[in-house]
Amino acid sequence: MPEKVLERAKVVSTSDFRMSFGTDKFHWFGEVQSGMPIIRWPDGRLCQPLIFYFGYLCRLNLEQASSMEPRAYMLREWFSFLAGEGIPWYEADDFVMHRWRQRQADEGVSEEQREKKLRSVYHFYLHIPDAMQLLEDGSVTPDFVGRNKRSNLRRYPITTKRVRTRTGEPITVWSGSRAIKQSTPDLTVPDNDQCDRVLLELRSSSKPISSNQISHIDPVIKRERDWAMGRLMVGAGLRADEVPELKLTDLTKALANEGIFKGLGRERARSIVSLAELANDSAAQDIVLKGLKHFEVRRRRLYIGVKVKGKGRKVRHAGFMIDLIYDLLTVVVWGGRAVLIKQWQTVDPTYEPDDTLFLSFKTSDALTAGAVSDIMLKAFKAADVAGSGHDLRKNYATNLAARILSRNLDRFGYFTHAVLNTVLDEVATGLGHSKVTTTTKHYTNLAVVHSTGLESSRKRSRIMKIWEMLLQSKDMMDDERIQLCGTAMKVFAEVPKESKMFGMLSWAMNNPDYNPGGLIDLSPKPATHLRVVSDNSRLPK
Repeated sequence: MPEKVLERAKVVSTSDFRMSFGTDKFHWFGEVQSGMPIIRWPDGRLCQPLIFYFGYLCRLNLEQASSMEPRAYMLREWFSFLAGEGIPWYEADDFVMHRWRQRQADEGVSEEQREKKLRSVYHFYLHIPDAMQLLEDGSVTPDFVGRNKRSNLRRYPITTKRVRTRTGEPITVWSGSRAIKQSTPDLTVPDNDQCDRVLLELRSSSKPISSNQISHIDPVIKRERDWAMGRLMVGAGLRADEVPELKLTDLTKALANEGIFKGLGRERARSIVSLAELANDSAAQDIVLKGLKHFEVRRRRLYIGVKVKGKGRKVRHAGFMIDLIYDLLTVVVWGGRAVLIKQWQTVDPTYEPDDTLFLSFKTSDALTAGAVSDIMLKAFKAADVAGSGHDLRKNYATNLAARILSRNLDRFGYFTHAVLNTVLDEVATGLGHSKVTTTTKHYTNLAVVHSTGLESSRKRSRIMKIWEMLLQSKDMMDDERIQLCGTAMKVFAEVPKESKMFGMLSWAMNNPDYNPGGLIDLSPKPATHLRVVSDNSRLPK
């Protein structure tokens, strides 16, 4: 085994284990793993076990580099705990893991978070023998995880057990793991006024620039950049880790595919690789902006699909509103970004900017997801609005659901479960989700409540059932009659039984000229809402 390099009872803080993301490009098996967590021991050496582990996950596509940050922080905390206890990482066992759980509990960490951390530790020891086949001293890395049996001479320091998931599927977990109730996600959504306050704070000229900013950078450029990032999150639903990865060439291709560059002439329109090429050509800029306006009027479309790399490196086309693209071009691409590039190239003529839309003032490279999150969080606090940058995406999701629902109601003229499922699927696609989630349903529900005025899902369900029964007889009714029935149901659903209007409607329903065959039963027996029946003889006597 490697020689112990840690002294027992030595005070070691988590921050002593330096960690970086995104800025380091690490070569792994001939491939460059950009964004993979790079963790170092307190003395500055690369922490080989964690480097090998995360490289292994990347190489086998067990986890995308962009999703590794939470796991990296948990494992860094685990290694810090071991260092403080003077325990080499390869000597951990069940007992040490239980001690860490108790330490976490004493520090006030929630049970859910404690179990997440222990699962990450278990996952590390499960895969490290394959990830790092030799220890630092050249000996073979042993298997740490397994089930100890009497017939098995090999004893595992980290033991396992078999449990069943909610679906009944058997899985192997750490023997000390505990089943915990999943917490309900925070689904509060800031309204449009609150989001406007956050955006105003990002762009406010009275907002002081922190002392760690580079002195020669114009404060206005920084505010405009931060405001544009906020606009992207609330206007196109981008996540904090998607904003810094937005490629200028992808935005350029999206506009080119829609024919926005036609006014520049065929040859020049074909030759444009990046919109940054037009930074010094005001005439060409005017042509592009006019092309955007013409597109909106001629096509009657409010957005253009732009390629975005989302969670898990999955590619989707996010809908960028025309006014959002206009702001990105005038404020960022041909504004602050162009000014910064000129300044940096004056100092270093060999400087070539990254293809990303937003650049870091400190490194002149692409921003990191953490930097974007920090900027948004500070703006929320300064604007006295509860939440963080992700809440801007929630606002987008709610508005998106409302627009999709409104369009479908206009198209179909009625509200059924089929229409609702269509809205759910479209909202999930717009948010970059591979399937409809609880969160997607929540955003759609908010839009449905706003559209129908009915907060009770039970009442909405009844109305949808009535619609579906009506549609079964659609061959006997034209669209105009169906829409009229729907309007009547919505109006009379809340009418008191003792009202004059209810009495008039009851009289009409009892009149065979208006209700032939007793198709609609409005009797006040079990229910007070409209009920459609196919056979009047089945009605209770």
